[in-house]
Amino acid sequence: MRNFRRTALISAINLVLVGMSTAQAADVEALERRIRELENRLAKLEPAAQAVPVVTPSPEVEKLNRKVNTLERKLEVQDEVNTSALKKLPIFDVGENGFRISSADKKHQLRIRGALQADGRFFVEDDNHKNTDSFDLKQARIWVEGYVFKNIFYKIMPDFAASGNILPDAYIDYAYDPAVSLLVGKFKPSISLERLQGDSDGTFMERAFPTYLASNRDVGIQLHGAFAKPGYTAELVPGPIDAKNFFTYQLAVDNGSGDDGSPNNNGADINDNKEFVGRVFMHPFQHTNEWLEGFGVGLAGTTDDPNKEALKNQATPLGRTTYLNYANTYKNKANVAYAAPTSDGERHRIYPQAYWYAGPFGMMAEYALSSQHLTGTNKAGKLVNVQQNNKAWQFLASYVLTGEDNSFGAIKPIQNFNPFDGKWGAWQLAGRWTEMAIDSSTFQVIDPNQAPNHATAWTLGVNWYLNPYALIRADYEQVSFQGGAAKGANRPTEQVFGTRFQLAF
Repeated sequence: MRNFRRTALISAINLVLVGMSTAQAADVEALERRIRELENRLAKLEPAAQAVPVVTPSPEVEKLNRKVNTLERKLEVQDEVNTSALKKLPIFDVGENGFRISSADKKHQLRIRGALQADGRFFVEDDNHKNTDSFDLKQARIWVEGYVFKNIFYKIMPDFAASGNILPDAYIDYAYDPAVSLLVGKFKPSISLERLQGDSDGTFMERAFPTYLASNRDVGIQLHGAFAKPGYTAELVPGPIDAKNFFTYQLAVDNGSGDDGSPNNNGADINDNKEFVGRVFMHPFQHTNEWLEGFGVGLAGTTDDPNKEALKNQATPLGRTTYLNYANTYKNKANVAYAAPTSDGERHRIYPQAYWYAGPFGMMAEYALSSQHLTGTNKAGKLVNVQQNNKAWQFLASYVLTGEDNSFGAIKPIQNFNPFDGKWGAWQLAGRWTEMAIDSSTFQVIDPNQAPNHATAWTLGVNWYLNPYALIRADYEQVSFQGGAAKGANRPTEQVFGTRFQLAF
């Protein structure tokens, strides 16, 4: 109360001083009287102010206050818990990039993918019905891939349409740095350029002759990495193929599965032989020239020493009809065929390869030499060892009519197919020439009247990309042979039309 009195007195003095400055003729005694009057009035008000009672909250009010404070704190804690829980919830992403589940911290991811290929093959001028027209389910795959703790990548891909090989890919890739990663499991060996292309991304329904001199799949371990052009940063690309970086390499040791071979499921290795695979690939004009940036060139090779390994037959690209059957051996006097030859001894492969993609244009070229020792029985019934050097090459070119960029991977239409809006997707035309030469020494252990020594195939194709996932292919192929028929005649020319309806996401 004393403070109140002092404050009021000071305020009154200030008013008086203001009055003095305004009225300049005010009398000092009058001012003093005014001050005394104000003091008397304040003295009378002081007891009245002291008489105002202080209200003390009742126990019930205090209890309610405590409950309110407790509830407010509980709500604050619950908000903190909810916020923390929301931060840990997985992220579901369904869109143009497929179906993905990622952890909130982006350290773990699972992607669900799939591919379906329904084919039709129809042989032209096949009046004797030597080859069968058919509808086939080429692929029916659902697989999962992703990573854990950011750098450990994985892929598990079964194929329910394949006979005897229902698990094409199953691997782990420890990819902590672009320069060096470790791939372990079952995957495509880094040999043939066209084989390394995605199974749904090729230009034609089936691959060319050089691809079938390389292993299809194998089980092993591979060291791989990539380096960027000076001044740039390399991109981390997990898996057996890297088509993005300036310079890439792959070094592998696997079981060895032979030309076009692939281990069935988890089949055990039958001998101690191991195959060594090496590959280097480079984009020499990356970040320099727009038209040459998509040019890549590389070299791959393998070496191993199989022990009486079975040989896989060779078939035409599109028709997939066998023209080199290693069971077509000579026969003894009782007209019983000898045992099929085997690969027994040192085996080597070499694969120079290149591609070039610039705007709507695309080209790929590949050469293959597969050299191996064969052990078999000759016409005289004697066991012999021969050196077989099979050679194959291919050149293909393609052009996207609708203006999209051509690519080693899948083509993405500028406009997805929608006839009601006048949108027709992307269209691509393609042509290919490929040849296979069978070493003449092969016919020391198989009958030349049942296998040609040379095959030449040319193929024309039209691809219609309805959207990034749906594709319709139409190919026509003609294969001519040298030899392969009775009395040294040529095996009949094969003409086949094929179509594929594909969905891959």
